[in-house]
Amino acid sequence: MIDMKELTPIKAQVSKLENQATSVVIESQEDYAQAIDIVGNLKETGSEIKRKKESITKPLNDALRSARELFKPLESQFEKAEKIIKDKLLAYKRKKDEEAKAEEAKIGAKVVSGGLKLETAEKKIANIDRVESTTRGKIGEVQMRKVRKVRITNEQLIPRRYLVPDMVAIRRDALGGTAIDGVEVYEEETVAVGSY
Repeated sequence: MIDMKELTPIKAQVSKLENQATSVVIESQEDYAQAIDIVGNLKETGSEIKRKKESITKPLNDALRSARELFKPLESQFEKAEKIIKDKLLAYKRKKDEEAKAEEAKIGAKVVSGGLKLETAEKKIANIDRVESTTRGKIGEVQMRKVRKVRITNEQLIPRRYLVPDMVAIRRDALGGTAIDGVEVYEEETVAVGSY
């Protein structure tokens, strides 16, 4: 672990370079060369910052990756078991709902035909075996809910405001020579920094 005292010289160097970058005025080749040296010093300092940071983050990322790999099979198996039991609970509830609906229809038909009084029908309907929306076991509880979800039925009909361009594919194809309507390839000058 890095002590904060170890960062003090780097902080001082960054402050110095920031002041130099702020105060430099480029009006001649000599000024331009001086600015290049500031950029070179920034690059070296940036590399040092990255080394110090990665001395902390790399072991943490490695440990995180190892922990994820260690638990992945267990989580996968757990998710599979959870899905299996939830699917069975839903299937049972749907079956009981269908049975209850069929029983209600039979009772309703008897009322309509005059073979059953309304009060008796209401009692019979109230006594139909159903799965409650919340059911408790000895150690668990299940709640059956209806959740509103959305699915795409026809991608062609989706309004443009909901579509996000795939910039990776667009860049790859456009720079590869493919003409794409609404896309242009242009050049922009940037500064690439190196040190020697």
